[in-house]
Amino acid sequence: MDTSIAYDVVLLPDTDRAVAYRKRAADSGCSLMGVTVAGFGAWVRDLWELYGDGRTFVSRLEREALLRAACEGPADGDCVELESGKRAQRDGASGRCELAEDRIADGACALVGDGEAGALGLDRVAAACVAAGVGLPAFDAAVRDACQGVPAGAGALEGVTRAEVPVLRMIGGYLDRLAQLGMIEPGQALALLPELLPQRPLRVMLEDAAPLTPGQEAFFFACPWMEVEVRAASGSQGPVRAPEGVRVRFAFPSGQYAWPALLADIARDALGAAADRGAAPAAVAAPAAAAGSAAGDDGASSCEDASGSADGYRDGRSAGAQAAAVVVAAKDPAVLFGRVAPALVRQGYVVALRGRRRFADTAFGRAICSLRRFLDEGQAGGISHIEGYGDIAPTDVERWDRADLADWALSPFSGMTRKAAFKLDADMRADRTARRSDLCARLRGDNPMFAAMERLALQLDAQAAAELEAVVRRMTNRSEAWRVEQLAALRALQRAADAAKLAGLGADAAFDQAKRLKVNVSRIVAPRGCDGAALGAPDVLMTDQSTAASLGSGSCRVLVATDLTSAAYPAVDPEDASRVLLEHLGVKRVDSALARMRRAFFALEHAATDQLIFERCLNDSSADPTYPCVVLEEFVDCYRDDPTATEDIDNPYSLPEHLQDGMLLRGEDALCANDALSDAPAPEAARIEPPLTGAVSSEARSLVVLPRVLQGGQVLDEPCLSPSQIESYLECPYKWFAQRRLRLDDLDEGFGPLEMGDFAHNALHSFYKHMSEDLGEAKVTPQLLAQARELMADVLARHKALQPHLRQSENRLIPTSQVEHRELAELERKLMDYLDFEAELLPTFAPKYLEYDVACGGAVDYAGHKLLGTADRIDVDGEGRCAIIDYKGSISGSYALGVREEGRLGKVQALIYAQVVRRTLGLEPVGALYVCYGRRKMISGAYDGRVIENAHLPNMRHKDCMCADRSFSDVLDETEEAVAAALERMLAGDIRPRPETPEACKWCPVSSCSERRG
Repeated sequence: MDTSIAYDVVLLPDTDRAVAYRKRAADSGCSLMGVTVAGFGAWVRDLWELYGDGRTFVSRLEREALLRAACEGPADGDCVELESGKRAQRDGASGRCELAEDRIADGACALVGDGEAGALGLDRVAAACVAAGVGLPAFDAAVRDACQGVPAGAGALEGVTRAEVPVLRMIGGYLDRLAQLGMIEPGQALALLPELLPQRPLRVMLEDAAPLTPGQEAFFFACPWMEVEVRAASGSQGPVRAPEGVRVRFAFPSGQYAWPALLADIARDALGAAADRGAAPAAVAAPAAAAGSAAGDDGASSCEDASGSADGYRDGRSAGAQAAAVVVAAKDPAVLFGRVAPALVRQGYVVALRGRRRFADTAFGRAICSLRRFLDEGQAGGISHIEGYGDIAPTDVERWDRADLADWALSPFSGMTRKAAFKLDADMRADRTARRSDLCARLRGDNPMFAAMERLALQLDAQAAAELEAVVRRMTNRSEAWRVEQLAALRALQRAADAAKLAGLGADAAFDQAKRLKVNVSRIVAPRGCDGAALGAPDVLMTDQSTAASLGSGSCRVLVATDLTSAAYPAVDPEDASRVLLEHLGVKRVDSALARMRRAFFALEHAATDQLIFERCLNDSSADPTYPCVVLEEFVDCYRDDPTATEDIDNPYSLPEHLQDGMLLRGEDALCANDALSDAPAPEAARIEPPLTGAVSSEARSLVVLPRVLQGGQVLDEPCLSPSQIESYLECPYKWFAQRRLRLDDLDEGFGPLEMGDFAHNALHSFYKHMSEDLGEAKVTPQLLAQARELMADVLARHKALQPHLRQSENRLIPTSQVEHRELAELERKLMDYLDFEAELLPTFAPKYLEYDVACGGAVDYAGHKLLGTADRIDVDGEGRCAIIDYKGSISGSYALGVREEGRLGKVQALIYAQVVRRTLGLEPVGALYVCYGRRKMISGAYDGRVIENAHLPNMRHKDCMCADRSFSDVLDETEEAVAAALERMLAGDIRPRPETPEACKWCPVSSCSERRG
């Protein structure tokens, strides 16, 4: 390889491959004295610095920021069509002109984005056009005509639609702004360089080249003194059979849970027994100086620099040392590395990662993005006075998510202990009235880290960034690789901030750009005691497919290409608005997704010397079958006699029979082995007896019901229950145990049936109390409806105003969003409408006991045990008969007495109260009624049809609720006997799941119950 004689310039597709080329030359002893070896972009940049006019190249971040600023354009936020003068409102947050985008899409395609961001904003459409078209005569002429007001379809705008003209005009303004800033697009420089370069003979070779872009072709055509040779990358026509001597195998884990264990098996089989180097891993970050050149590249360099390995060469010439024994080409190598590397390191292997991670997926990125979402002033609704609530800010509370602050607090960048972070989370979740400003003030007062993060999140403060960088460097309890990754993420945000400031944009734009950046997370993990920097090539290298393809021929013994599904690698070129506009201007696509995939696959085929393993999970995360990607199908076709036939590949693996030899399979059923990444039996650390389900152990039965503290401080040691607890146990013992005994309550202060029910109960109690005190009447009648409505309105207003002053434990009802405000207003309407229903209910009875404590502060006897509780209302007539009223927001068929004909006891709460009242007050119960104040006003329960007329119980299924063939007292006695038997089972520890109805399972917290119904 006598490159020094053959060429003056060798151009590679990217900087990584240029570095590999130099290493290859050094390994072969070939001199590169006087030879420039670089990526094409870096070479052009160097030429411009030597011969250009002094302007600097604009970066991708700066381009996108300046175009976003240009897109946001006039202060009024509108786009104007040149010919019609029609204005279209632009979405300021996304920088998107809906009219222009929609009209461009009408040309041929939908506005499909790059997969991460969805539909392209107008600024990103322009950025894609600038990157591909600037410097080409047709494109530059179209931009010039658009800025001069030439109508669509005329001059250089022939074929351009009216909707596309504003995009070109915006690009023209952007190019003018670049000139003012002393900057230039690479495409512009490429067009200007032929006039500026010295015209001396120059031998140029483009090695491993993809098809030249129109700009590159125009540049070389304009430089006839350059003798150019293009060595096209192999594989564009499709895969071929693997090289002679390389064994081809296929790996088929049944799903993602099985794949890491199968990969660990592959690595162990390929590497054999490793030397005992200790058991504890030590992460080594690669030097930052050798980081790659792609956008967003920061932090640790590729693993080759830490391990001292060299890349191979595409055609096998002077291949040099291998990059690793096993190379894994994955869609997301960082995730796979985190899952597999620890297990391999414990077994003595050295594992390297050469990959990138999205800014938002780094620890720092997650923390700063979470904090910004919490702090974002643009989302604040401000403090406003809400009738009945005072200065509570529901709009402000609605728009910030407590989880965002909790995510930040639990991150390494909060400066908080886990205990303090969990306490902050619990305090926020327990208080729906918590204000963001109060939380911020609390954190600023005792947390310097919060102050720095806040300044960075809101103001992109450079001093705050410097403080955080110092903090990261002091985190010596974290690995060096982790610290390097966070510093890379911090620098990525700083670059996005610099670009936004250059364009005059705010923090929103900077964070939007930063979220699309990727940072270098390359590292080596070696067993404890190994010096990662002094090691040779790692045993296993995990990287992405593109990097693996660049390693060169013979760069590893075993290559494992993973995720080869059509979903992970679709062979589809995006058809978006930028592509439509470029095609209208004659800028054709010279490369395709399929061709790129074929070239990468071809390179992967030739990377291995021993084994080539292709992996495809048989099922995706939804358990749906996956399908092989196009290039894998093409590769399999190379080994088939008739690629058009289907019979030989009609199997789950889509492989002919002779390729199924040596297949690697693993199922997801071996949960422990898959989690441990090993089939070896795990040592028995402890033997734990399986938990007893459906019963409470004899030792714990005394704790089934805890002692109660009565009014006055008296402690009642014997079992004491409430009617609602008894009813819950009868509904399903296991549900009662989970809800009432274990109390699996949510940490969040709620706004649901419990809070609404308490609000309604308290409002109705207050209403009847004031009815008696203010109107001198105990019962709502048709004649008193007008006064009752006024009283109810006043009661509701006072109860709404009272809610913020209640303790959280009192189930206060506080709306914090517009939806919740509407729900509260709906509840108020239901209670107001209930008055009409109340006027018809039991006209011969009147409410006498409201929220009546049946035990008078103590406990009463019922079913052989102690009982306490409060009856919502007891109505009494003039003959000493009473009806127990229990308010409900909704009722179902289970409340009716008639369910006993089905062998069920049904709801018993009102019946229990009726029996207790019969004994304590000496009244004669004739009804135990559940009255619904909800949307549909109705009644259910049980009543004595010989005393209460059907007409006095409107909207009731009387045949299901009436005691016609026996006395009401018999029903109460029968209920007490059934409850006594149930309580004996409860106190004996019987908590077997026995849902009485599917409705019992609806709100049960035990979602995995084997008896769950409905």
